[in-house]
Amino acid sequence: MDGVKRVRKRDRVGTRDTMVAAARSLFLEQGYARTTIADIARRADIAPQTVYWAFGSKAGLVAEIRERWFAEARTGERLRAVLATADPAARLDAYATFMTGQWVTGAEAVAIQEDAMRADASVAVGVQRALAERSGVLAEVTRPLEGVLRDGMSRERAHAILLGLSMSALYLELRSHGWTPEAYRDWLSGVLREQLL
Repeated sequence: MDGVKRVRKRDRVGTRDTMVAAARSLFLEQGYARTTIADIARRADIAPQTVYWAFGSKAGLVAEIRERWFAEARTGERLRAVLATADPAARLDAYATFMTGQWVTGAEAVAIQEDAMRADASVAVGVQRALAERSGVLAEVTRPLEGVLRDGMSRERAHAILLGLSMSALYLELRSHGWTPEAYRDWLSGVLREQLL
């Protein structure tokens, strides 16, 4: 009996993976608004009801794509490593490496989210919630720097600079001009040190 349960669970996970892969490719190929649940089901070779049952809506699929991105990027683990770095300059270097990893693994997920936000208010609400959470978590990067920030630099301003310089749009803009991820990481690290310390 346990063997049957394991097979069923594996099949469910495999089916979810197939649906997410189908949605991801269709959202990138034809856009969020033009993609229907029926399209996703057809691409995944399953019934549309299965997609609804598993994710509820296209917005649910976008949220799943975001969560899988975070898992692939090992976001929590890598951020904990940044927060465990005590030396201020090394902390900013670790943060630059962390953000580069986020954007390297998440460029497609970010593109899907941004496209979906324009078409679906429920996606926009979810993304705004995620961005607010991101801002709060990343405040912990600058909190211990308060005593070593450059003259006239408040922790709040340092946090705003950190967030602004590490937005995905800036990363993608620099990449469109031929920057490598390593060049972005080195630039971000250097400019954060220069601006904050």
